[in-house]
Amino acid sequence: MSGKEVELLAPAGKWDTLEKVLRAGADAVYLGGKRFNMRMLRPEYNFTEQELKNAVEYVHQRGKKLYVTLNNLYYDNEVEGLKDYMFFLQEIKVDALIVQDIGTVSLCKELGLNIPLHASVQMGILNPYSLKFLEEQGFERAILSRKVSLDEIREINKMTDIGLEYFAHGEMCISHTGQCYMSSFISGKSGNRGECIKPCRWQYSMDGKEFRYYLAHKDLCLYNHMLEMIAAGIISFKIEGRMRSADYLTHIIKIYRQAINEILKDCENYEVDKKSIQELYKKRERDFSTGSLFKRPGLEAIGITGEREPKFPTKPVKLSKLKLEDYQETDVRIDYIPRLSVKVGNLKIIDELCNLGIDNIILGLEGFRQHCTVWDTEKIGQALEIAQDSNVGILLETPSILNSQNIKTIKGIFNSPVLDRIRGIIVNDYGSYYLLKDRGQTLYGGPGLNISNSCAIQLLNKAGLKQITLSQESDFETLKPIMQSGKELEIIVHGPLCGMISDFCPTRALKGEETYDCSQHCLHEDLFLVDHFNQKFFIKTDNKCLNYIFYPHDLCLLPYLPLLAAAGLQRMRIDGQHYNKELVLQVVRIYKEAVDGLKEGKWKQSDNYNSLLKLFPQGLTAGPIFMNKN
Repeated sequence: MSGKEVELLAPAGKWDTLEKVLRAGADAVYLGGKRFNMRMLRPEYNFTEQELKNAVEYVHQRGKKLYVTLNNLYYDNEVEGLKDYMFFLQEIKVDALIVQDIGTVSLCKELGLNIPLHASVQMGILNPYSLKFLEEQGFERAILSRKVSLDEIREINKMTDIGLEYFAHGEMCISHTGQCYMSSFISGKSGNRGECIKPCRWQYSMDGKEFRYYLAHKDLCLYNHMLEMIAAGIISFKIEGRMRSADYLTHIIKIYRQAINEILKDCENYEVDKKSIQELYKKRERDFSTGSLFKRPGLEAIGITGEREPKFPTKPVKLSKLKLEDYQETDVRIDYIPRLSVKVGNLKIIDELCNLGIDNIILGLEGFRQHCTVWDTEKIGQALEIAQDSNVGILLETPSILNSQNIKTIKGIFNSPVLDRIRGIIVNDYGSYYLLKDRGQTLYGGPGLNISNSCAIQLLNKAGLKQITLSQESDFETLKPIMQSGKELEIIVHGPLCGMISDFCPTRALKGEETYDCSQHCLHEDLFLVDHFNQKFFIKTDNKCLNYIFYPHDLCLLPYLPLLAAAGLQRMRIDGQHYNKELVLQVVRIYKEAVDGLKEGKWKQSDNYNSLLKLFPQGLTAGPIFMNKN
């Protein structure tokens, strides 16, 4: 590997840390300003604009690089300030921006900026097709999801020219990156905006047993596997920890620096230094895991006893539910009656839905094991036949997680002639978009894209996405100006709220199984985690063993439809795929009657609202969109 360049990338939250990690051997640092980044919980961290300018000069004088984290999701009311900040970062000549929000790409193009872009790990990049999309948008590097395996890294490297970065050491989240919304649902504080309250670090019980840390992932440590990762195509190793102390980080940087140097000098005779392993282990915070590098995480990757879990200043809370008084009758003035789409998990329901005056039926390709039809090409064809004499369109929706385990199945459906008969496809990751963009299909953007501003919508509309489903983390005041734009936008108004998607199976952990051989415990009973308030977080699984963990209360925006319609909402969706046939039909009839009632100029839906409260005795929520009213 002589002559190959491999970067060691260190975090820096303060100036003294910046100096010390560079002296310890980092090739580059990543840090944030006082605005627009994912680490804003502690005001003593991050850099003022003058400090950023000084930091760039300091780093460049030493022949190193500096990357600035611009890795939040942004709202329209932040865009003007973001533009000024991006101009400033170009002026001081930072070496790259680390971004999550695709809207920042649109801003770079609009402003004529030429700062290199690195895709944040928050974008959840799992497949080579997502990287193809990023290449087309001008990205030079991507920080791969920490759920990508070594074999997947090799395959991705073969199919792309984009630089590949990977976290080598530090804290791990149990959920797929960018797809964890539980903090938002519980508190209104978004993990995609650097405010996560870490509900994965709380205790839960399963099956009435003792409370344990079922979702607390051990820290990542890939020191033993640097040689393999370099051979697989990783060009930059990232150390987690912008809120860490200089002393904590410098010993990690020194150890990884030595390993990289020795590998690049003589890879054939390289041996892992056992003394360095012992040093890392001695100064660890949590115990270590190799994450998803070699296999999906099992019980061995979880700090289930919590004995090494650092204290975090949040704890479970009693969740509020919608009440009778949350409904108010009002006059209604709207210019457009929203159209209604329904996502279903039951083939037998389609005939009756087609007679209820809805616009679209959505078939999800996740392949849930519990209570759902698996929408393969045969079942999709049957659904099309049932709906063919109606005005109802059939849409397919791709999973939010498109990795090597499910991409073959998805590509098989994409290549099927059945696609010629559907109305369109909703994509939830950029890899699905890339695979479909030149096939003549009508494409829509799903909630998995995390779209929260007009800049991102503009870029995706230009890329050919006809309609966008807005982020479920945004509140009404944030979404209002977007909805008033007149663009085709959708909001999910009713259904279960998936808060986390994880490769880890809590059911196997409960049974004490160490290996990943699937015993299909998830098919035998209803599964849920229970917090100290006896609130149940239900778990569903798909046929690739991904675990979907749901917020205890289902979303219900019926009492707020007049506000949404008056703001310009054109399309709304009911997610009924986890409901039985009778419940789906009851919910759809209620919402359809409510939508029809909007035409009359009077909002009189108290009976329907009361019916919904009775249909969901476990509770309903208005979610982050109306949390301050809930």
